[in-house]
Amino acid sequence: MNLPIYSIIFAVIYLGLLVSYFFSETSGNFKRRAINKIIMATMFWLYALFEMFHLGLWGIPWNLILMIGITFSYIGDVWLLWSFTKGGVAFGIGNAIIVAAIIKLAATMGIAFSAYWWFILIFLFFVSLFAILTKKGFYKDLKMPMLAAFLPYICSVTAHGTLSLALIFVFGAAGILGLKFAFLFAGSILFMISDYFISWHNFRDKESKAILRLNSGTYFTGLLLIVLSFTL
Repeated sequence: MNLPIYSIIFAVIYLGLLVSYFFSETSGNFKRRAINKIIMATMFWLYALFEMFHLGLWGIPWNLILMIGITFSYIGDVWLLWSFTKGGVAFGIGNAIIVAAIIKLAATMGIAFSAYWWFILIFLFFVSLFAILTKKGFYKDLKMPMLAAFLPYICSVTAHGTLSLALIFVFGAAGILGLKFAFLFAGSILFMISDYFISWHNFRDKESKAILRLNSGTYFTGLLLIVLSFTL
């Protein structure tokens, strides 16, 4: 793995804080939870920003677009502590921008849309499954008007997660995957998975600490992989 020592130190500290967050987010102490979460969110955002300057990535369009998407994820993380709606809007915008970044990356690497259009089928599978589960009452607390507001969000995160899943195979077949893109795509997929866990927690089982920790674990690990991909 071609990660410099500062990246390894960053990852170790970040993962240590994530383990701490597994307990602080379920402690009932809002201040402790907020501080822990804001530190982690600030860390992944500052790391990405540092690498943009350190490695001179501003001139690479897909990297610049991805940095903007990560910035909205950071804003969403902070806002979510006080407002589910404002945090969700920021995350939704960030997700759409991440989709644009990944599509731009594929074009930059010479991959035509015709090579990965079938990600739409995977996207439709996940969104349809979510809709079916909602209709059958699995998400028992997801009612209108929250459903109308939440569905576009789940579509946005599913879009970049399924797009990344498809591109893992396409890039692999083309022999251009490598650790950099593997980290980016895997991080995006974990990001998507995390939001299915938060849907389960918020709209079905609010008391489950295990599901809440699965949400945090997949989300913050996903963001860690995405920002480390800047370095690789």
